Amino acid sequence: MLGEGTILNPSIPVFDSWSGDELGRGYVPPWSVAVGAMRRKEFAAGEFFLPCVLVVRRLTPGERHDKAMLNEILREHEGSM
Repeated sequence: MLGEGTILNPSIPVFDSWSGDELGRGYVPPWSVAVGAMRRKEFAAGEFFLPCVLVVRRLTPGERHDKAMLNEILREHEGSM
């Protein structure tokens, strides 16, 4: 499940919000709730923020999840479905 306005393409890194690990690029793992985010990066010209996707919750595989519960997870992280 991706939050509204989340940009996901092959060059966008996907991070786990709990460990900070990069999970790959352009792919959100199954049974995950993810939102668009920004990551800080230093360049010679200064500090900039680049887009990324942040996995904020892992759901139980195979379990049915209702839309209200998913919206609540996204609201906790300032996103919506």
